[in-house]
Amino acid sequence: MDLVIPKTRIPQLFLFVLFLCVSTHITAQNDQANELLSRLKNASTKEQVDIYNQLSKTYLYNDPQMAIKYARQALQLALQLKDKRGEAEAYNNLGMGYYFVNDYEQLLASYRKSLSSYRDIGDDRSITMLSSTYFRLKQSEKALKSYKRSLNLYIKDKDWIKIAETYKKMADVYKNIADYRMALSYYKQALDLVEDGEGEDAQGDRVILLGEIAEIFFYQEQYDTALVYYHRMESILNELGDHRSKSILLSNIANAYFYKGDLDESFKSYQNVLKYQIENNEHWEAAMSLLNIGMIYSRRGDYNNAIKSHKKSLAVAQSIEKANDLIRDNYLALSQIYEELKDFKKAYQYRIMYSKLSESLMMEENVSNFVDVLGLQELEEKKKENEILQAKNKNYLLELEKENLVRWRLLFGSTILIISILVFVIYYRYYLKREENKNLEKRIAEALKKQEEQQQIIMHQSSLTSLGELAAGIAHEINQPMQNISLSTESIKYELAESTPNKGFINQSVEEIFEDIVRVRQIVDHIRIFSSGQKDEVEEEFNVSECVRNAVSMIGNQYANHHIKLRLDLIDSIPLVLGNPHRLEQVIHNLLSNARDAVEERRLAEEQLQMEVAIRTHTDQKQVYLEIADNGIGIPANRKTDIFLPFVTSKQLGKGTGLGLSISYSLIKEMNGRIEVESEHGEGTRMIVVLPVFKKRMD
Repeated sequence: MDLVIPKTRIPQLFLFVLFLCVSTHITAQNDQANELLSRLKNASTKEQVDIYNQLSKTYLYNDPQMAIKYARQALQLALQLKDKRGEAEAYNNLGMGYYFVNDYEQLLASYRKSLSSYRDIGDDRSITMLSSTYFRLKQSEKALKSYKRSLNLYIKDKDWIKIAETYKKMADVYKNIADYRMALSYYKQALDLVEDGEGEDAQGDRVILLGEIAEIFFYQEQYDTALVYYHRMESILNELGDHRSKSILLSNIANAYFYKGDLDESFKSYQNVLKYQIENNEHWEAAMSLLNIGMIYSRRGDYNNAIKSHKKSLAVAQSIEKANDLIRDNYLALSQIYEELKDFKKAYQYRIMYSKLSESLMMEENVSNFVDVLGLQELEEKKKENEILQAKNKNYLLELEKENLVRWRLLFGSTILIISILVFVIYYRYYLKREENKNLEKRIAEALKKQEEQQQIIMHQSSLTSLGELAAGIAHEINQPMQNISLSTESIKYELAESTPNKGFINQSVEEIFEDIVRVRQIVDHIRIFSSGQKDEVEEEFNVSECVRNAVSMIGNQYANHHIKLRLDLIDSIPLVLGNPHRLEQVIHNLLSNARDAVEERRLAEEQLQMEVAIRTHTDQKQVYLEIADNGIGIPANRKTDIFLPFVTSKQLGKGTGLGLSISYSLIKEMNGRIEVESEHGEGTRMIVVLPVFKKRMD
């Protein structure tokens, strides 16, 4: 039952169930074991396998070593008889025994053998149960590994709250697989970390951990130690004023006193908690307390009060749902009391009610003994009639099993045939689909390759178009050094005609000629690299400001001829970017050409307009920005979303192809960048190229 503590929960109701099971079934289990041992003497070898397996199950929870012993004896006989079911159950019991003694390697080995045996006999239900158990153990191992990894991180960060929570979770896992030593160790470590905490949450955490530790000591029959932790819990609950939780705690304390043998203290605790349960209409808990009080009266020999208490417990249990376990155990307790009082008739009546309600055959021998004492011979005759009926039923079941086996074989054969046909059809369809996918992949690859080649051709043609547009500027750039070379050559010629040539003047003129030749060579090399660089997949670090200067060097004269003022605001130490610098130059040429056309178009409408284009570079250390702004005609609002589409242009027919911005957008996207547009129709346009800063990897 959950305790009402802020943001916490105290799962202590399990001790109620534990107390109930232990107190009412120990006697029944001992009786069952004695009855099985008595049957073992006259049993056949096949029956001995079943009896040894039943004995193993009887001792699993109270004495796992004894359970392992009986399971081994059952396994030995089953292997001799080739009894597959007996062998499977024996391996199953061995696995459970090893589980309770924490021998997990033997446990897994036994479960695998049991699983194999159950498969041989086609017992799907047992296979499912075994798989569930194996999964639970594997999940526990995975959970512990995960918690240990988390714990190392929390310890590194000194997160004491998370450390305490992880200790508790690990302890819960160990408790779940019955490794109480490890569970106790982690619970205590968690308790040490929360001892100094303040507030209701911290107190609630302490109550939970104290309860878990007390519960483990209770399991290990260390009742004095368990009581120490229970009383510490009681002190905290008194401070919190949590009477609901204290009610459950007092029941646990009473259980500990009961098993310790201190019936007086146990009786007081049950009486105290019973008053609270009655006041708060906690019927199930009140019935449990009355049952336990009755058992204490029985231990004291006060059978009259014991009977009254058990009957009160019965009355309360019968008035609520899901209380058959309480009713059954009250029947058993009353039967035992009346047996002590020599009132065999009532003892027999309650024993019969107990037997029917529990749906168990383990009390048949005791019922027979009661019948002998009372001189009721009719029951013995009915028993013989039942044995005859059971024998007939066995023969009928054997015939039915034979018929079912034939049906099963036919069904199995038909199923195998159908499955084979389905597998063939599925595989054939898969084969056809795979071949179809291969052909499709091949066609897609060819189409992509063709598309890439066409895109390269378009980009190259675009760069050549840009070069064509820049031809006048390039001619001017080359013509100027050529004129200088011509003048210097003519000066040298006249100087050499003199009687005494001035060697200093000649040398200076030759150096000027070489400088102009170098300038021409640089212009030609730049044009060649710009053109060829579009074809290759070049990727290198470069300076955006340097690309702007290279582009302007080829288009600047053209701007001057058109009387367009070009302003540069470039940062030399701007961070480098990664990509193809020649393709960025092509983008700059396209944007500058568009800016030129825009300002000239506006000049036609406004003759006094001072045409200007500004280029600026800047950075925020994460991205590099290249802005090209003009005071041209601008872009209408309804056209902003279309300008990057292929073959979309606002220029006059024959003046633009509509591919410039589309190609520019693709080139920038290849460098993981983007192009942004800011424009007001009639006012101008600002194109912003954004590229990520290149960060070198530190190997």
